[in-house]
Amino acid sequence: MTVIADFFDALADRWDELCFHAPEKINYILEQTTLHKGLRILDVGCGTGILEQYLLTYAPVHITGIDLSPRMIEEARRKYATPIVDFRCMDIMDLKDEKFDYIIAYSVFPHFEYPDQVIDHLANLLVPGGELVICHSEGRENINGHHNKQANRISFGLPPAREVAALMEPYFHIDAMEDSDQLYMVSGIRN
Repeated sequence: MTVIADFFDALADRWDELCFHAPEKINYILEQTTLHKGLRILDVGCGTGILEQYLLTYAPVHITGIDLSPRMIEEARRKYATPIVDFRCMDIMDLKDEKFDYIIAYSVFPHFEYPDQVIDHLANLLVPGGELVICHSEGRENINGHHNKQANRISFGLPPAREVAALMEPYFHIDAMEDSDQLYMVSGIRN
């Protein structure tokens, strides 16, 4: 885990300049989900808080952002000084005894070595009827190609959406799936 944290720590102060996240694609992804007012949201691998500006427009009760990188969390806290958002530097697998209505794993899933264990853990953090969204605002081929060049030591690859859906199916009803050259998304409602 420290290899991943160190990689992102080294880039944290310029991450928002290095990585473009198309607002129209993020909005499109969120519009395909059940996101609405009054939810307790978990942002897995929140980085510098890329999603928070979008999530806050849905008037959540609370957003918890989790990331392994202390410097990414510092950047996120600098951008969002509101009691509605709580950024924590920790491994998602160490988050226990909390429940959420909506969990989003945006632009983070290739960094999980054991995706089945992560999905199992996230399912246990969701209330029945809650939603898990695993997504990227780029296509899988682009993500994997970029990671193979720039981040191969910290990426385990983004599998086809159908494979992620199969990992989710014991816990979720899959309600949206897209695996195109433009974006990647699998979402499911907790049984």
